[in-house]
Amino acid sequence: MRALKLMCICVAALTFATHAKDTYSAFSVGFAMPMSSAAHTPTGDKVLRTGWDGGWTFFGFPFAKSESALSGLAFGGKINYCRWLRDSTFKELTILGTQAIVRYYAPLPVKPIGLFIQGGLGMFIGEHGFSDPDTIPGYPPPADLIVTEGKKSLGMSLSIGMDWDVLEISPGLTIVLTPEKSSAWFSLSAAMKF
Repeated sequence: MRALKLMCICVAALTFATHAKDTYSAFSVGFAMPMSSAAHTPTGDKVLRTGWDGGWTFFGFPFAKSESALSGLAFGGKINYCRWLRDSTFKELTILGTQAIVRYYAPLPVKPIGLFIQGGLGMFIGEHGFSDPDTIPGYPPPADLIVTEGKKSLGMSLSIGMDWDVLEISPGLTIVLTPEKSSAWFSLSAAMKF
């Protein structure tokens, strides 16, 4: 609960910060395809279905007035939520991430098109990693609700993208260092930039 309160305070503070000059926000949604395998069972893999990834990215250009190559450098953050289902038991896997990001726009003579590369590092919270065993022993599910506290893991992301005016398209790779085995996924997102 303390982590949720801290995250809400950070979101509120960053919302005010994004209204400063030379700052932008982007709200994205897209597909998330697992790249690392799920847990093994005697009958084989617990395959993860393609999931989805939604998020809010905010960034500012501190060197926008500069005439140097640094004018395309932006700093900010990203908050995203990802969700998948296992094929075998329909167990839901969710991960909430908060990252500090660095984005760099390549200088292009063609406006309003922009090409960028973005890297992020931060904390991810989820009940399970991709390789964790299911907690549902079978159907029907237990009558008592079982609440599991989220596990905090360090993670990183790398993406490239193109924006055209207010639209962004960005493929990217995210790796979360979950216990036992890392959880990794490829995402293809579309965003509206403000």
